[in-house]
Amino acid sequence: MPARGTVTGPSAPRCGARPRAAISGAPAHPPATGADAASGAQTPRPLGETMTTPTAPRAEARLMPAEIHDLVVRIFTRLGSRPADAAVLADMLVWSHLTGRDGHGLSRIPWYVEMARNGEMNLSASLTVERELPATLLLDGHFAAGPVAMVAATDRAIARARTQGGCFAMVKRTTHTGAIGYFALRAAEAGFAAIVLCSGKPIMAYHGARVPSLATSPIAMAVPGGAGGPLLLDMATSVASFGRLRQLAARDAEIPEGWALTRDGQPTTRARDGIIPLPLGGPKGSGLSLMFEAMTGALAGAPVLVPTLADPDGPGRGSSALIMVMDIAAFSTPDAFAAEVEALRATIRALPRQEGVEEILLPGDRSRALAQQRARDGIAVPQALLDELAALAG
Repeated sequence: MPARGTVTGPSAPRCGARPRAAISGAPAHPPATGADAASGAQTPRPLGETMTTPTAPRAEARLMPAEIHDLVVRIFTRLGSRPADAAVLADMLVWSHLTGRDGHGLSRIPWYVEMARNGEMNLSASLTVERELPATLLLDGHFAAGPVAMVAATDRAIARARTQGGCFAMVKRTTHTGAIGYFALRAAEAGFAAIVLCSGKPIMAYHGARVPSLATSPIAMAVPGGAGGPLLLDMATSVASFGRLRQLAARDAEIPEGWALTRDGQPTTRARDGIIPLPLGGPKGSGLSLMFEAMTGALAGAPVLVPTLADPDGPGRGSSALIMVMDIAAFSTPDAFAAEVEALRATIRALPRQEGVEEILLPGDRSRALAQQRARDGIAVPQALLDELAALAG
């Protein structure tokens, strides 16, 4: 078992950078040891040190990744999580912040704590196998913390794919999975191709509807690469993720037309009023989300949408996910495939650019650069949120 505080999730990419929507591998949690000083890493400031800037009038604290990791572990062990499970949660939340997925970071913790306290999330649960064939697994999460169940399921799928050439692993009755690119990347960094998709409670409008009808069901796809590291695509089926809308709402920001509806189902350009996300590409996004529910919850015998829409005030039904892992060696040689991925990268980057476009980017390029910056300079966290989390940590 890794030492406490050691990141066991996706590691630094071979090129020394990291991803999401996809970054393909920034350091998930730089260790807070003497190695930092030896490597010239910045010394963390005291936890909660505030800063203000002209563009961010509200007080913020700048935390190093190791400080965030420690804070998350303290919160969840205090709530009853096993230390190893708390570290898994911390790894994923730190990765989310490093790669710019702040909506899946610390701001989710008060909600997770509420779910743990009201029984919707079971912090002591362990994944169990309900049904299996040589290349398939049906796993019951027992409403464990989503990232904990998903990491365990991903690792089981990788192990099966090593011997069977591939694996379809279904996880039912889990809770909010967090940033699913993390799990696809975990497989890619182990040398496998992966597709991960999930369903959840209805918060997005179906195309043409004015009420929450679908989850903003995300999909992530990752493949190992060569010198450039894994290639990762991670996206929601909504125009903007719910977490992104809540971040913008906290700043009372404006949003483009077509991003969200109000509580009454009316279009809005004010994030604070944008309660119901709209699907990406209209019928395309809603169609994808619908099929993800069919291929996860419905197939696993743990539907979410139909019972929730029939009884919105009923008990929480969690979410389901499908993890597809493919062994590269079942189709090609790893070296040959890595060369093909790098050739694909180079070809796309070299395409003639439209006027005003400085650089053609691949999925994960921005996240990789951001991860390097944040690993070095720290991550800005609203002081009010940090105060709330510090109280939860005790």
